[in-house]
Amino acid sequence: MKRIMLLLVLLFFALSKSVGQEKITENQKLATFCKIYGFLKYYHPNVAKGDFNWDKEFFKILPKVMESSDKESLSKVYLNWIDDFGEIEKCKACSSDKEYFDKNFDLSWTQDSIYFNKSLNRKLKQVEENRNLGENHYVSLDEIKINGINEPVYEGSQFPNEEYRLLGLFRYWNIIEYFFPYKYLTDQDWDSVILEMIPKMRAVNNESDYHLLLRELVAKLDDTHAWISIQDTSNKFPPVIVSQIEGRPVVSEIVNDSLARLNNLELGDIILKLNDKNFQSLANDSLKYVAGSNPNIKSRYTYNDILTGPEDSLKLTVDRGGQIIDLNIKRYDYKVLNTKKSSSQDAYKSLSESIGYIDMENVKDGKQVIKIFKSIKSENTLIIDLRNYPAMVHLVMSKYLNSEERHFASTYSPLIQYPSRFKYSYHLMTLASKKAFSGKVILLVNEKSLSRSEFLAMILQTADNVITLGSQTAGSDGTVLVFDYLGGYKTAFTGNGIQYPDGTRTQRSGVKIDVEVQPTINGLRAGRDEILEKAIEIAQD
Repeated sequence: MKRIMLLLVLLFFALSKSVGQEKITENQKLATFCKIYGFLKYYHPNVAKGDFNWDKEFFKILPKVMESSDKESLSKVYLNWIDDFGEIEKCKACSSDKEYFDKNFDLSWTQDSIYFNKSLNRKLKQVEENRNLGENHYVSLDEIKINGINEPVYEGSQFPNEEYRLLGLFRYWNIIEYFFPYKYLTDQDWDSVILEMIPKMRAVNNESDYHLLLRELVAKLDDTHAWISIQDTSNKFPPVIVSQIEGRPVVSEIVNDSLARLNNLELGDIILKLNDKNFQSLANDSLKYVAGSNPNIKSRYTYNDILTGPEDSLKLTVDRGGQIIDLNIKRYDYKVLNTKKSSSQDAYKSLSESIGYIDMENVKDGKQVIKIFKSIKSENTLIIDLRNYPAMVHLVMSKYLNSEERHFASTYSPLIQYPSRFKYSYHLMTLASKKAFSGKVILLVNEKSLSRSEFLAMILQTADNVITLGSQTAGSDGTVLVFDYLGGYKTAFTGNGIQYPDGTRTQRSGVKIDVEVQPTINGLRAGRDEILEKAIEIAQD
């Protein structure tokens, strides 16, 4: 029996040793480095205060990580590195028993047993439990979002070498990991993104493909607010907008009437081909490079992205009511296309004696809101068009539509003192008036209702008698955070979280809709506004 037990013990140790010595791939090692690099940057009290040149540390440790061969040697690299930062003082105020928005929080990887040994597990746990509670050298906050990111930009490095490409990727991945309020909503798990992007960043060999890779990375946020500034400033545009209508790419808006007529483009044209290539196939290939919160807005942005280019013209094949037509279309500078002049006099009109209509695109300020509501006399129904980007008039609008103050949204913001956790910041309230409009209110929304428009919809949905009508909005609600990506690029994402009082989110889903109305191809061809028509029908009931 003793001999059997001895053999079992020896077998156990042999297996343990073989697991500890199992080879780890270069990309797996780099993924662990990315995580530890960001964790120490935002959590370790001696690192977070800026006592170390963190980029220099990256370049110092990178070759050591690459030289490690297994779990034990890799863990030793990290343990020695952490020891270089000095003693971690006991934190007496680092309890985690507060109420947090925690859907983004997950530090379970610090206790991984595949790549890290137990000594490293304990050390990383010690850092979390005694984390930085003061200001962070690398990131600062305003009241609701990250306000500044303090890191060298390395401007002019439009296509940096492999080490700098990895540094840029690691920085960005960790900013999203710890400070993006909607990380938990991305289609692709954020952990798998770093494993996918590391080999791509290492292999890319020219600036053009690098730009596509950056766009692909940003698009993985599934956030309509997300972008990166690598578009060609020489790009030109057709005089129309294309959207997904009935599942097909269709001309949905005319940007410039005279230029659209000159190019023989009409509302309701179904785009079949671009330069003799299947248009939908081109769009499908480009989707991964376009940021958007939901499939509808991603399709719209992708369609118009591939219609844009530096060339003066393009060839389109369209289906116009069953007739297949080849068109040679000119592209134009944005300044040439943007000839529409909005007028404050177009902000309000009576559609009938009992129906008033406010176009929020043409409402310039709160004074105009006051003027509009003072002019409303006999109208029983007020239609408010939010299919645009309105001015900051949400509070004054709420005053004239609510007879009492109401809670319309809650927000949550990132925590520097506990990165990846978010704190509930505000319960947002409307204003109110005893003279508030007492009739029916109908809100019109669609995919053009983005950000501020969605926020305005949320506050107006508290009105005494309100219906929201239309199609899915852009699904990107909150303040935009703009910061630098290594190399001199600007990039952005939604910086704080917003939800309805009942916890329903607007990010990706869009605002709540009571009556769904989808535009049709035939309706566009006939020049009809089917969403407005339905609103008038409801108003007349």
